[in-house]
Amino acid sequence: MKSKLCFFILLFYGLYVQAQEQPDFEKKVRFGIKTGINGSLFTRNVTPTANAKRTDLSYFNRYFRASALVGLTADGRLTERITLGAELLFNSRGMVYREKNNYVIIVDDDGQEQQAYNNYNFNIDYVEFPILISYNFKPSAYRLFLSAYAGMAPGIAVNSKTKLRYEDGVDGDGGRGRNETLPLKYVNHFNNSLLAGIKVGDNKPFKINLYGDFRLSYTLLPVFNRAVSDQGDNLDTRMLTCSASLGVRF
Repeated sequence: MKSKLCFFILLFYGLYVQAQEQPDFEKKVRFGIKTGINGSLFTRNVTPTANAKRTDLSYFNRYFRASALVGLTADGRLTERITLGAELLFNSRGMVYREKNNYVIIVDDDGQEQQAYNNYNFNIDYVEFPILISYNFKPSAYRLFLSAYAGMAPGIAVNSKTKLRYEDGVDGDGGRGRNETLPLKYVNHFNNSLLAGIKVGDNKPFKINLYGDFRLSYTLLPVFNRAVSDQGDNLDTRMLTCSASLGVRF
């Protein structure tokens, strides 16, 4: 995995150096960075809520996991409207199950009470290498660009764990709950996601441009490398992720 990561970093660096040395090439290739947030869901229930063997988790319900992404980008203009893009992303994804905790009272800065929750998190961190083809609905000379794109994102799982967190250490029955962080087993080391999205932003040439990126992704392979756990719980699921990010192009 480290050798692949080094290869992509060197590839980005080589293209950047070439762009700086060749003015004509610089007009067609833009490099950048981006960061944003994800909302991820498993497409099917998985352990611990697939069955009732763990009664302390039987009241947890499905909820999306909010997480972060950050990475490098490169966009090369092939024609007036079509662009080929490549990215190197650290992308944290997964799923959350949660239950209401009515034994804990949360008060916000305005003095309003908020619902407390206990959370069971599936955290899976990927290093991804998206390849994208995009179509710009505006001419290249236009000040703003609006493009739609699709592509694939091969990814390598670099970290996976589960985290059980009780609000203020109190479980859903009002007793003391013990927080847990455990390794998440059976995660597919390699996965591939289908991507689609839109970008909108500044298109001034030879200047730093700000843009927004809104993306949907769906894993083509199962999240786990087996269909059931050792306890017989379901592990057969894909993952759907909605992302919103901001980036700059140089």
